[in-house]
Amino acid sequence: MSVSPLPSARRADIDWIRVCAFGLLILYHVGLVYAPWDWHVHSPRTFEGLRYAALVTNPWRLTLLFFVSGAALRLMSARLAPGAVLKARLARLVPPFLFGVLVLTPPQAWIEAMEKGSWNQGPGAWWLAEFSPQGFHNGIPLNHLWFVLYIGVYSLTMVALLASPRLLGVLERGAAWLLRGPMLLILPMAYLALVRQGLFAKYGLSNHLDTDWYNHAMSLAVFALGFLTVRNAAIWRDFERFRWAALAVAAMALPALIHMEALDPGGTLRGGGPKNLIYAIDQWSTICAALGFASRHLRHADGPALRYLTQAVFPCYLAHQTLLVAAAHLTKQASLPVEIEAPLLIAVTLGGSLGIYELVRRVDMLRPLWGLKPRPRPVPVRVQPATLGMDIAAERAADRPRRAEAA
Repeated sequence: MSVSPLPSARRADIDWIRVCAFGLLILYHVGLVYAPWDWHVHSPRTFEGLRYAALVTNPWRLTLLFFVSGAALRLMSARLAPGAVLKARLARLVPPFLFGVLVLTPPQAWIEAMEKGSWNQGPGAWWLAEFSPQGFHNGIPLNHLWFVLYIGVYSLTMVALLASPRLLGVLERGAAWLLRGPMLLILPMAYLALVRQGLFAKYGLSNHLDTDWYNHAMSLAVFALGFLTVRNAAIWRDFERFRWAALAVAAMALPALIHMEALDPGGTLRGGGPKNLIYAIDQWSTICAALGFASRHLRHADGPALRYLTQAVFPCYLAHQTLLVAAAHLTKQASLPVEIEAPLLIAVTLGGSLGIYELVRRVDMLRPLWGLKPRPRPVPVRVQPATLGMDIAAERAADRPRRAEAA
């Protein structure tokens, strides 16, 4: 197995993928406001074409994020003990998750309940009802925070694996052996097709941790795959080598997937082996192409802009959906033309998220709640008075000949 000899805590191509995926997420969520199916807040103007446009990213967007999240965790763990990794993960994910559940998702849930007619009181009464014993019994809405919860649980499984270096080594070598050459494309594709065929029709995607068996079979497996393969140089050479082939396969699978959806609109692609197979082919081939092209062209494309966006992406993820739901609710009442409303929603969601990041990154008390590490404290520089006096005296002595020459 060819492993990177000097593992780094980060890789620019993985960071770029995460940043770009967040940008796509904003566009996707704005599209859901106008899509021909239910969401938290919905415009009275729906566009049937969004049913097919969503398939451009639906199969692979979140799966790719789970892969790079597992890869990023492995890179971080390369220089840390398992206990330190666990502490870092808990500090990174638990405060934002609890803050989000208590503060960020209740406004979304309140607006949704108001719009759908199941609630007619203020947000304070809604919050008290949600966090009452009956509210806990009915279930607390997580909305977009389900992803944070899943990443946390999946990270715990990998930290447990870190505690057994021998087993971890066996699994890394096993992944490298299984995924040699074209098997890098074929085996994950086959696995994703099998779990979709076997589990999706029964369980669907619930985003509830205790019932989301298809999602776990898919997302945890891909998270573990990123974790086990990120340090294997041969596998990344194959991602680059097959990037054009993967892109060609994806370019053929996507129209076939859209055609199947057109034949069965609203069928959510649950039935039938051919649909599930095409879905998995599109899913993994697009992921392989994205990883291959990013590794080829962006692995060393670091710089101030990327470092800024990498720090901003998690706080922006936490903030974006609350901002979007609130903005969609308010603009809906204004009855703006969709040509104005949709770009406005994008601008408010993205600009507001970055604005929140700019605020919280400057306030030490808020940083942990938004997934940011504490700011490094400046190291005071102590100057010895005697040395300072000697330096000043030497400088004056050196300056006397210059003044004499000038005179």
